[in-house]
Amino acid sequence: MSTNLSMQIKEKISEKGLSTHALEKRAGLKPSAVQNILYGRSKNPSITIIKAIAGALDCSIADLLGETVIPKTSLQFKPNYTTRNVTKQEWDQDLYLRCFQELNVLLEKEKIFLSKEKILELAEEIYEYSQGNSMSMPDQYFSKWLVEKNK
Repeated sequence: MSTNLSMQIKEKISEKGLSTHALEKRAGLKPSAVQNILYGRSKNPSITIIKAIAGALDCSIADLLGETVIPKTSLQFKPNYTTRNVTKQEWDQDLYLRCFQELNVLLEKEKIFLSKEKILELAEEIYEYSQGNSMSMPDQYFSKWLVEKNK
């Protein structure tokens, strides 16, 4: 994943005429966060970092991951924040519960057993991603990708 991600980030940086430092600043990331991905020092960056980079580059997470099979609208990241200043959206209990259910189905299907903490973390990421894209249901493509990433 990191090689493809690195290539896509380099391409998008070039298209936007940005430096890695400017991208890190625009995305609200620590210095060297993007460089670590580009030079292979960060083999498995968090979804939070990937979302921030996608938002700063005005592209989807799918674009950064090079996933052309998935329809672009499914994984389109619509940032709802300004750099380093995240705005809270209204709590959606139904969506949160559906995220747990979606995650449970995927974990059972793949016969993956995770700690309670890891399940809570993944469900939270699915919730934040889905809510950030104004979805009333968990994003299935994102959920599958996240489970695959955490096998």
